[in-house]
Amino acid sequence: MLNILITVSVFAIAAYWWTPAKAHEWYPHECCYGGDCAPVDSVTRIVPAGGGDTRLVLTSKHGAAILPPDFPLRESKDHRMHVCMRPSLYGGMGVTCVFMPPSMY
Repeated sequence: MLNILITVSVFAIAAYWWTPAKAHEWYPHECCYGGDCAPVDSVTRIVPAGGGDTRLVLTSKHGAAILPPDFPLRESKDHRMHVCMRPSLYGGMGVTCVFMPPSMY
């Protein structure tokens, strides 16, 4: 009985280590404070009414946020675009981190 239990435990641990990493496993702690990072569902380009540079609105399951100009980008570990966002002090959502596939830099 003990041998069977040990064998099952070994297989369970091996299955855990050999499964592909989920996105939340690679988000840095400084970006993700309890599930506020997710793959980007859509990207919308907007032009400010008073003129100026085009801005990107990133939408994920957590909401939508405008990507500030010259925001630092990080490399995505799964070749998808991801955004981390939290409610801002001024209402709406604020971006804390953005991950881009190398091909989108």
